[in-house]
Amino acid sequence: MIKLNLKYTKVAHKMQKYQSQIDNIHQVIIDRTGEGNEMLDWYDWANKITDTEINAINFKIKNLKTINKIDTLLVIGIGGSYLGAKAGIDFIKGKMRADDKIIFAGINLSGSYYKQIEEKLKNRNWAICVISKSGKTIEPAIAFRYFSDLLEKKVGKAKMKDLITVITDQKKGLLNDFVDKYNYQKFVIPDGIGGRFSAITAVGLFPMAFAGVDIIKILNGVRKANNDLKSNKLKDNIAYQYAVTRYILHKKNKLTSEIFITYSEDFLMLQEWLKQLFAESEGKKGKGLLPNSLTYTRDLHSLGQFIQEGKKTFFETNIWQESEESEIKILKNDLDLDNLNYLEGKTIDYVNKQALKGVVKAHVENGNIANIIISFKRNDELTLGYLWYFFFIAVTCSGYLLKINPFNQPGVEIYKNNLNKNLRIKK
Repeated sequence: MIKLNLKYTKVAHKMQKYQSQIDNIHQVIIDRTGEGNEMLDWYDWANKITDTEINAINFKIKNLKTINKIDTLLVIGIGGSYLGAKAGIDFIKGKMRADDKIIFAGINLSGSYYKQIEEKLKNRNWAICVISKSGKTIEPAIAFRYFSDLLEKKVGKAKMKDLITVITDQKKGLLNDFVDKYNYQKFVIPDGIGGRFSAITAVGLFPMAFAGVDIIKILNGVRKANNDLKSNKLKDNIAYQYAVTRYILHKKNKLTSEIFITYSEDFLMLQEWLKQLFAESEGKKGKGLLPNSLTYTRDLHSLGQFIQEGKKTFFETNIWQESEESEIKILKNDLDLDNLNYLEGKTIDYVNKQALKGVVKAHVENGNIANIIISFKRNDELTLGYLWYFFFIAVTCSGYLLKINPFNQPGVEIYKNNLNKNLRIKK
């Protein structure tokens, strides 16, 4: 489903030295004996999720659209409670088309953003999907209070039961109080799956299904990756190859940052999801690569100079779609004032491919920047599910190579505690 090209890293020949470490890590994952192993339920989740849950998700969405005539879903959540769904919708539907049916709230504390959402919802029939394991995270909690009040004013209290869906912990968390009191539809966030791994659960599946994404195909892609990436042999397992290459570039070549590169606006949120996945998994105990992201060729016209000739603390990981469905051709113009007639008949996709080749050549040969290329043919559901699982395996392996728990994020709680203390201080 995907290809991994490591020839531009100049370290691939060193990989086999790590086979014994990979053997140990592989066994730790399989046996669930490593640090944080209680959060490994994503490993075979696609084979455990029931048809009953999938059918319930699709039934609820059909009910919203056909019976309640809902045209817009307001998804309230932050971090892993929104990034996976947003990344998936944009990846499959396209960034410009995706913005129409799904609006995300609770991702910031901007009053201006709230007002913009309110204006956008004014002439729409909308419903809410609120996602939070604890229900205590301040950004989505405030958003849920504000927008549920707004929805109640629009449709009345009796109708709210039909228009609010809650995705939360099985038993714990404040949102369960709302479910008990108002009988809202509820889907469960599994105990053993952390937020940044939750896109393959109801957390990601419900919003994506509302946007018209085939969630069964997503899970099929995950299952295929689960089957393909079972080997402990580096020569056969591209997820382990990627993890080891990153480790060598970080620890041996002393690079401190990985820049995720795409050549499509549709993959911007996939980059944001990747940044959370790797930052929360690796960034602890003074360890880990700082994940960053750029979109080419756009960002070459702002940061290209630094990338080419600035201080080399990073390597690039390209997320590349080999061909696009929209074959927009450059046409002949009789005047040719822009001197582009030499491109007559060529597609925009062709030009983009030449840009990739030119950029990689410039960065590798002239800039001495290691480049990894992860490529795939189609931006469809099967590919997305496969990609997600590939990165799940890779980041888990990366964490264990660094000898850390890849599944916790203790540092995130520090700002939350300070924020809550500040809000309770009487002024």
